[in-house]
Amino acid sequence: MIVLDAAIDWLANGLTAAAWWQIVLYTLVTTHITIVSVTVYLHRHQAHRAMDLHAIPAHFFRFWLWLGTGQVTKEWVSVHRKHHAKCETMEDPHSPQAHGIETVFWKGAELYRAETKNTETLSKFGHGTPNDWIERNLYTRFSWQGV
Repeated sequence: MIVLDAAIDWLANGLTAAAWWQIVLYTLVTTHITIVSVTVYLHRHQAHRAMDLHAIPAHFFRFWLWLGTGQVTKEWVSVHRKHHAKCETMEDPHSPQAHGIETVFWKGAELYRAETKNTETLSKFGHGTPNDWIERNLYTRFSWQGV
């Protein structure tokens, strides 16, 4: 009976028994960190080299994106750089002109994932991205681990 009571309590309250406002706050904070990670680390620091980050925040963002989204730095940067190089052409990985706005809006993640399988895109546009032990043996190898 104790196991059943524990299971019912877990189903009713979750692991932390957090209040609704705590769940909302957690969601807002983690979403904001993810948006900042993409904007500052992937976009400004990695893809465009518009800013240099110290190794500590750079790795924090890299780890956060891998843990929270399964994002591999080289893949995101390669697809983004190709988007700029081939903007609004049939080779643009996520162009509304080429794929249609509805497809880009509803299936943008699928378009992105398909382009990451293109080894030519990764080799041509992925230069300067991390290629250390942790990137090769953890982040890239286990990208499916991201939530």
